Amino acid sequence: MQRRTIVRSLFAWIPLRCWRLWAQAAPFPGKHDVTLRELAATVLPESLGRAGTDEVTLQFVRWVQEYRAGAEMQTGYGNPRVRYKPVSPAPRYIEQLDQLATGALTETSVAARRRKLSEDLRAANVRDLANAPDGGHIVADLMTFYFQSSEASDLAYMAEIGKDKCRTLRNAVQIPAALREVANGPLRK
Repeated sequence: MQRRTIVRSLFAWIPLRCWRLWAQAAPFPGKHDVTLRELAATVLPESLGRAGTDEVTLQFVRWVQEYRAGAEMQTGYGNPRVRYKPVSPAPRYIEQLDQLATGALTETSVAARRRKLSEDLRAANVRDLANAPDGGHIVADLMTFYFQSSEASDLAYMAEIGKDKCRTLRNAVQIPAALREVANGPLRK
């Protein structure tokens, strides 16, 4: 008997119901890769350049694809209640990308796109950016994903602050190194 036959027969007896929890129902971004990149180029800082917004898009796609519904979340300081992640926002995001592809992102100018996206956010009752993407609207979640990142904090202060990154006590008192400005955005020294 070959090894493959043994492995195949072992997996035939394992129930796949428990694995369905980890499987993603809708492939993200599906046919909307270009739409998502256009959205990022519209709502993220222009100083990132197209390469920068495309990189943020790839990171956001990875975050959505690796999202695990039902995963235990951090309880937070002073809040002992255990919370779990809700269902994946991927199917809702795909529906919203469908609407954006035929709506706001059909505008030729960035200003007109931003105006329409602002109207879409008002219609969805999005008032502020959350501390983390919450699945409410893909525009707000993409912006939250970026603006709550360490890279956005560094860009805002033009310094290598490294928000949410571990620093030792030895270098905690050092002033963060400055970022150098270039044509397509900041460049680290």
